[in-house]
Amino acid sequence: MYPQSLRDLTLEMSNLYSVQNKDKPLNLNMEELLVFYGVLLTSGYCTVPRRHLLWSLDDDVHNNCISNAMRRNRFDEIMASIHVVDNTKCNNDPFFKVRPIFQELNSSYKILPFSKWLSVDESMIPYYGRHGYKQFIKGKPIRYGYKVWSLASSGGYLYHMEPYAGVHTLLPETGLGQGPSVVLGLAEQAGVPGGCNFAHDNLFTTLSLIDEMTKRGYGCTGTLRQNRLFAVPFKPMGEFQKLQRGSTEVLSEGEKLLVRWRDNSVVTVASNVEDVYSEVPVKRWNKERKAYDYLQQPHIIHSYNQQMGGVDLHDLQVSRYHSTIRSKKWWWPIYAWTLHSAVVNSWLFHRDVMNGDYDLLGFQRVVAQSLLKKFGTAPKGHGRPSSMLAAVTDIHRK
Repeated sequence: MYPQSLRDLTLEMSNLYSVQNKDKPLNLNMEELLVFYGVLLTSGYCTVPRRHLLWSLDDDVHNNCISNAMRRNRFDEIMASIHVVDNTKCNNDPFFKVRPIFQELNSSYKILPFSKWLSVDESMIPYYGRHGYKQFIKGKPIRYGYKVWSLASSGGYLYHMEPYAGVHTLLPETGLGQGPSVVLGLAEQAGVPGGCNFAHDNLFTTLSLIDEMTKRGYGCTGTLRQNRLFAVPFKPMGEFQKLQRGSTEVLSEGEKLLVRWRDNSVVTVASNVEDVYSEVPVKRWNKERKAYDYLQQPHIIHSYNQQMGGVDLHDLQVSRYHSTIRSKKWWWPIYAWTLHSAVVNSWLFHRDVMNGDYDLLGFQRVVAQSLLKKFGTAPKGHGRPSSMLAAVTDIHRK
């Protein structure tokens, strides 16, 4: 998932950056780069307040696997010079510094065939520093950071990602609005074959998008905002909200099926996947009776709820054991996030295709320890001992 071409590019550009900006050759080799990745992955589940404590000899923080693989000062040198581009060839792309990472990973992620159902949503990479395209999204778990348009399977496997950069976003413009352009652009750039079904929320869904997806041979299911219904002859919202829980309203036009359902709130879903309306039983908690009510839920909404959360699931897995090593460089959060995204995709491939029995933590530990033990070089000696190692006598203690 993290291809050889990207590792070779990182090796070349890091050595070049060190010569250009520090007047000192870094002499980074592939073994050291792989150990560097191993340290980043290890820091995701062996967390310390400061990264230098990973090399400390104190009993409470000592990490034998890391300290026997690479010296602390050497890690700092690599950390200061790690790059994937030549800074002398800068262009107008706001994400120029990390663009090769997205290109290489989008290519390598296609090793797994596209699933029947695909989820389109935005991913947020946490970042609290200064950058022209840092986003703020109110009410989200991650409010500040870089927004990435993502295409994933319903199981959380990421197929394609594109960072949002306003007018500089590398997605084709369709004239249908931002949301539809993202869905159609991701489908086009990722090379999604016809017959796949897309699930997305009300940020992306419009009636014109469903018509266009039908022309291109894709299925499309998504929630709709009230102000995008236009001339759809539904009941007024205020009148529909007064109906009892479980009430539905169904309309069909051509290959589009529009369903409005009264749950805790009113939800409207449009789809070209199902042309026949059907229902499934569900239970909802009744606060007044303090018991469950059994209602009939439209099957199209039930299907949407099952298939929609793929991107959020991928983000959740990435955040579980994310590297705690930080940098002041604006692009470092993207660099670390993409590394862990490749780990999550590798784990899903190992679990679903190769029938592996590791959970994500076990898989990441195996990968990190393999890199550190196979490619690491044990130091000949340790540096100055920590003052914490000095025994405290009873005289000093009292």
